[in-house]
Amino acid sequence: MNKFVFVVCGGREHIEELNFSIKFLRHFSKNEIIVITDNKRNEIPVMHDNVIQVNTPEEFDNHQASIFIKTAINRFLPKTHKYCYLDGDIIAITDKVDSIFDHFLAPISFATDHCAINEFSPHAMNCKCVEENLKEEDNFNAKLSELFGKINLTDPHIKKQTEELLSIFVRYRRNPIKYVFKNTKYLLQRYVIPIKSFIFNNYKFQKKTKCWYNNNNDIILFDYPYYEKKLWGTAGIRFNKEENTWENKEGKKYEFKAPSCNHLTEYLKKEYAVNIPKDWQHWNGGVFLFDDSSADFLNYWHNQTIKEFSNPYTKTRDQGILALTVWKFRLENHPTIPQEFNWITEYANNDIVWQKDFGYTKDGLKTRFSPSLLHVYHEWGNKDWSIWKSVKELEKQIFTD
Repeated sequence: MNKFVFVVCGGREHIEELNFSIKFLRHFSKNEIIVITDNKRNEIPVMHDNVIQVNTPEEFDNHQASIFIKTAINRFLPKTHKYCYLDGDIIAITDKVDSIFDHFLAPISFATDHCAINEFSPHAMNCKCVEENLKEEDNFNAKLSELFGKINLTDPHIKKQTEELLSIFVRYRRNPIKYVFKNTKYLLQRYVIPIKSFIFNNYKFQKKTKCWYNNNNDIILFDYPYYEKKLWGTAGIRFNKEENTWENKEGKKYEFKAPSCNHLTEYLKKEYAVNIPKDWQHWNGGVFLFDDSSADFLNYWHNQTIKEFSNPYTKTRDQGILALTVWKFRLENHPTIPQEFNWITEYANNDIVWQKDFGYTKDGLKTRFSPSLLHVYHEWGNKDWSIWKSVKELEKQIFTD
């Protein structure tokens, strides 16, 4: 038989996510759903009638306890069945969800992550690469603040709004006939009508400051040509159009890419004699299929992950050791579960969008995408995010009497 299984321990927010996700899975799946937990740790009840109690080591914190159960999951479940593990932040949105079991290939099947292993590395290691990246962003924002007061253009929410506004400008310029009335209205408000400010696609432009603001009155964009000389003279920075980067007078470039490093792969090579390419598309631990044939893989993953709990150089995660296990078992080219069953919805990625009349897209509305499971690993409950709006819209449709 096919069965879904979740793991949760401790915090209210994680159990609330799980309770929310189970509600959707119950609606769309015909298969049994199991939750494994240590009830002694839980701040609120798990709202499910099929729960397996596991007593986790008392010396572990709740995060470690969840990983302890997850990586040893096969030890707590009946044999002879095929299981699909799901993180609590994964939401079923179609009745095709049960077809995920068709994609099992022994000894185990995972979905891929949304980034390569070198981008995951700073989040798996205590190497301070994330902190260094943040320092660079803080330095850049501090220079801008010399002119604008408090400003943070590298904040993920601000960046998303900035990119959204810029994409609107590009779209209007490329389709002057289609958007003739909107373009005309914008030009009249900006350059002709004697007003102090105006609203354009939910963003406000102040003529005096020549800046764009969001609903929280944060600056998200400014008129660069107007400020170019002041930026160079006061803050000592400018935008290099040829290289598409900001730079200071010393030639230092501010690129603001996602932090990446080779510390994880270097560590795994040194400690475990496994050589993983830095650009390998590693597996995501949020969804995986397993059965009795998965025992050796899961046992190794579990044992090495628990061993790393006491290592101050590695963070308490299971995914770095998952990569090690994949390569130890020579499964680096093993087929993975299709993306539709673990669509990792990145808030900062403007190509990942939902529109009521269009549906989901992962390429900025060029094509439609039909996921069965949404992996909402951050920005859970963000009412301004189109992906969360889609979840709430679906909730309204299927759970409203």
